[in-house]
Amino acid sequence: MPVIYILWGGLIGILVAAPLGPVNLICIRRTLAYSKRNGFTVGMGAAVADTIFGAVAAFGLSSVMGWVDRINGWFEIIGGIILILVSINLWTKHPHLSDVKDTVRDRIKGAVTAFTLTIMNPMTILGFVALFVALGLKDMTSAQAVALIVGIFLGSGFWWFTITRCAGYMKGRLSDDHLLKINRVSALIVALCGIWALGKNLV
Repeated sequence: MPVIYILWGGLIGILVAAPLGPVNLICIRRTLAYSKRNGFTVGMGAAVADTIFGAVAAFGLSSVMGWVDRINGWFEIIGGIILILVSINLWTKHPHLSDVKDTVRDRIKGAVTAFTLTIMNPMTILGFVALFVALGLKDMTSAQAVALIVGIFLGSGFWWFTITRCAGYMKGRLSDDHLLKINRVSALIVALCGIWALGKNLV
């Protein structure tokens, strides 16, 4: 039944989105500095990228592995550069709770950044392939694959909804100094991820 595949897809979407990485940190930081809606919108940018990867894996398991091997190095280099630029932007910002402007334009900009960071990591496809194989989802009909892809989007969206709601409950307890520290810690972790991606492919 397609409903079962939607449920499987939801589980996969959560498992792929949940590991703490740069996008999770940016999403949490934006929720704390701006609003739950801002953080959720940013997270959904990553959800769209995850859904695209899930679709590629679902409709082409056999050819995905070779494609990832060919382009992964270049994508990781570009993604590493983007992460370092994002970390510099985070480090130099000092958000103030009193002058926050949570605009639609800013949310879209954040969502595009999250989408770009996620799509620049084609190794995510390997995660989807591994999960598909582990769950016995290798031989699917087109309808089942579509249901699985819908489930991935819903599962990923559920994760971003949950994490932004949890972070949102902490917002009222934070001061400007807390936000600055969060920015600096996030910047360092994101920068380390970028340096690791560059070092792995350039050294």
